[in-house]
Amino acid sequence: MEACSRVLWTTDHGNVVARTMDLYMDDHARLIVYPKGVARNSKLDNSGFSWKSKYGSVTVNSLGSVTSDGMNEKGLSANLLYLDGSVYEKESPLPQLENGMLAQYVLDTCSTVDEAIAALSKIRIVSVRIHHKEWPLHLSLADKSGDSAVIEFIDGKRVVHHGPMTHVMTNEPPLAIQLENLKKYRAFGGTLPLPGDIDPKSRFVRASAFLKTLPKPKNNTEALAGVMSVARTTFVPFGAQDTSGGEASDTWATLWSTIADPSTSCYYFQSTSQPNLLWIDLNELNLKDGSPVLSINPNNAHLSGNISALMKPLKASAK
Repeated sequence: MEACSRVLWTTDHGNVVARTMDLYMDDHARLIVYPKGVARNSKLDNSGFSWKSKYGSVTVNSLGSVTSDGMNEKGLSANLLYLDGSVYEKESPLPQLENGMLAQYVLDTCSTVDEAIAALSKIRIVSVRIHHKEWPLHLSLADKSGDSAVIEFIDGKRVVHHGPMTHVMTNEPPLAIQLENLKKYRAFGGTLPLPGDIDPKSRFVRASAFLKTLPKPKNNTEALAGVMSVARTTFVPFGAQDTSGGEASDTWATLWSTIADPSTSCYYFQSTSQPNLLWIDLNELNLKDGSPVLSINPNNAHLSGNISALMKPLKASAK
């Protein structure tokens, strides 16, 4: 439900996903850890359905009701990003799921990209109003093996891109057009230099080019540093203006960034307005059925490093 960038780097020391959140208002981000066995429903009268979480997950909750980003205990990561012009599927007899629950649904029920694509093929995605407006969204997925996919909704049809071409994702235009646009630039056989603007096309080109030239990491620390170094080239500064001349509606400032590292089960978070990097290690948390949902406000300058032990039951930490 946001304009952002997402980068997957597949390496011998972990297949790591970095993501930025760009938005025109405070999304009131909270880090939430869900155990197995959490009961949910798709909230849609008559056409909705219910499920229980099969896997525990660590997520970023935005605007109080949306899982905008996260990783589950099996190493599947899911990222919701803004795609202006998305048109969701037409009427069908399939059970319906609102687009704001896409990421949480796959984190709850799937362990791989293949499983997520198959599970989503059995439901119809619909757009709902969140925070007084509808949000055109697309979904990126990656799993522990490095498999990756992007799911978009174009002209009322679901479009699934599956494979290495999905390692970078920003916003509009749709991925197929982004990939064709890459061919204009020197790093991909064209003649144009790298663009420096903040529009999603420019961010897509920069991330793709820098991902291509990253040196092989010698360890997990270098893998994390490498993917974040690419993601940082897509950050949008506060007050920045889009001078590309395009029609993007989503050039909003970067509020926070994350890294999902399934090889260590660690999930990293950094607020643009706070100085410290935070992380949650799922290995240190109780994700068994019946365990409490845990939460913390990450926009706290006093937090730093591994905050797994500081997570509190959701109701107690909601203030």
